[in-house]
Amino acid sequence: MRYLLFLAGIAFVGSSCSSLKSTSRSSHGASRDNTKHTSPKFLNDIAIGSDPSPATGRSDEAVPHMPENYKSPRVYMFPAFNIEQGGPLQFKYAIKMNVEVERLANRDLYKFIESWWGTPYRMGGSTQKGVDCSAFTQTLMSVIYGLQIPRTASEQKAFSTVVDEDELREGDLVFFNTRGRGVSHVGIYLLDNQFVHASSSGGVMISNLNDNYWHKRFMNAGRVVDEQTAAAVSLKSR
Repeated sequence: MRYLLFLAGIAFVGSSCSSLKSTSRSSHGASRDNTKHTSPKFLNDIAIGSDPSPATGRSDEAVPHMPENYKSPRVYMFPAFNIEQGGPLQFKYAIKMNVEVERLANRDLYKFIESWWGTPYRMGGSTQKGVDCSAFTQTLMSVIYGLQIPRTASEQKAFSTVVDEDELREGDLVFFNTRGRGVSHVGIYLLDNQFVHASSSGGVMISNLNDNYWHKRFMNAGRVVDEQTAAAVSLKSR
């Protein structure tokens, strides 16, 4: 009897294990099938990857039109003058005027001043044997800036455009009343209140507007050299 019960127990255990294995295999198979047949979902039907098909129900965004012959605007810049470009004459006048040599970029201007330096004053004169103030400024404007201005100081004052003293720049005319009856003297501004002129006492020289004599007699300044001309002349003379 016990033997029969033992055989029946073995048969029951075997059938249970078989059913468990079958259930396990079927669940794993179902899991694989579900994974295999589940397709990814995308937002707004947007395809990801290399699929070239266009999205349904959407229109491409408009691309801005670019002209075929588009050209960017040109910007012209003058290279800065530096101390390595300075010559002996510029160093000489930098010391004489007590300024940085980099500020004396107009080499031709200082060559002109050097060639006329010390020329004696002569009323009505216009050569290096003797020159008056307005003939000197007239000659400098013609040689350096290529401009023709009137002959006398009063005519030059009327010909120029008045500028404020704090706006003076290289090439401006400076006018003085040295005789008590209107403009009687003229020079050409350089920088730092210094100007070159043909003085009745010392001939062609550089003086300072802040000197007591000139400060008391200064009338006003006039401009005949525009900014573009001044920049082009300075660049050309380097």
